[in-house]
Amino acid sequence: MTKRNEAGAPAPLKPVHHLILLLLAEAPTYGVDLMERLDSRSSGAIRLNAGSLYRTIAKLVEDGLAEPLEDPSGPDVGGPPRKVYGVTARGLGALRAEAQRQAGLLEAARALDLVEERP
Repeated sequence: MTKRNEAGAPAPLKPVHHLILLLLAEAPTYGVDLMERLDSRSSGAIRLNAGSLYRTIAKLVEDGLAEPLEDPSGPDVGGPPRKVYGVTARGLGALRAEAQRQAGLLEAARALDLVEERP
């Protein structure tokens, strides 16, 4: 059985799920943009091909953490419409719960003097 946080989301969030939700919380977007932003934000540590990305997004949608939205660029842009995704209220709750969980871990690491403080 999967552990769940207060938002009902799987806990802890997988790193790639966490990062995608953070990016969607910044601004709704589409797959290619997400792939580029994931690569940039993770300094290349997280690179997904299109298939993996869309399976991950489908899982986030299934869990109620993300949702498909209407393409804000509208049909007049030319080309096929893009699938745009955004974070849900439940997804924001999951991000808050994950931030609190990680803050607790950080405090425990600080208590053991395992974290160098930034100047």
